[in-house]
Amino acid sequence: MGVNGSTRMNALRPFVLASSIALAVPAAAQVSVVSNYSQDFNSLGSGLPAGWGVWTSSSSTSNGLAFNWSTTQIANDASAGATTYFRNLPGASQTWSAGLSAGSDRALGWRAGDLASRNGSITFTLSNTTGWSFDNLSFQVFTPNSSGSTASFQFQYQAGTSGTFTNFSPTVSYTTVATPAAGVALSVISISLTSSQLSAISNQSGQVTLRFDNTATSGTSWNSLALDNFSYGASAVPEPSTYAAIAGAVALCGAAWHRRRQRQLAIFQPAKPSPYSPEPP
Repeated sequence: MGVNGSTRMNALRPFVLASSIALAVPAAAQVSVVSNYSQDFNSLGSGLPAGWGVWTSSSSTSNGLAFNWSTTQIANDASAGATTYFRNLPGASQTWSAGLSAGSDRALGWRAGDLASRNGSITFTLSNTTGWSFDNLSFQVFTPNSSGSTASFQFQYQAGTSGTFTNFSPTVSYTTVATPAAGVALSVISISLTSSQLSAISNQSGQVTLRFDNTATSGTSWNSLALDNFSYGASAVPEPSTYAAIAGAVALCGAAWHRRRQRQLAIFQPAKPSPYSPEPP
């Protein structure tokens, strides 16, 4: 290789390295739709469940930067840190205490500590929803440790790999509350979506992403959120050929009924007198 060629290669190396780094950034995990899905997050000690992601610096059109998940069990009142913005917390069934970290029931927690983590998100991504109609979706949310100010989180969707994340209609949101006294059960909110709300994500040929997003855009809304017991139910959408077959079967049944009815009428209808019959005396 000549000097010019070598020079060009050296000039390209930073670009090649940057491209390699960009390609190394993990994409959001995806899962396929099933008829009944449930996630209790009790396996967070082994990693995030398939399909789930946690992010910082999210925007209205992007997940943002993938956060490096830690499997360590974290206490309810643990301060926010660069490695613990998203965390493995005690679950919704706990009897609350500030320092509680252990327990088999777990929840996916989020406690921001800077602008990037405040503007983060929790996502669940489906590869596509072709052939499926969502019947219901539900989850539980609670405030694991109040920072003294309230914060609101919204539940949104994105159809496709680009475009704006959109609120469901009606809007689905959760506002944090004060945590209880030690030894008192948490205030756990159960949220359910109907098939009408979920129609926006049903039978989509492309990727569908659901996310929990902090609505704050200014100030220091570092309040915490925990998610537990997420589930949905879905039904298969019949193919057009199935509808055609059903319509054909209905038409055949109708024709058969009509023929049978005509035969019955013919049997029970009195015979008309012959014009050649003699008149009665």
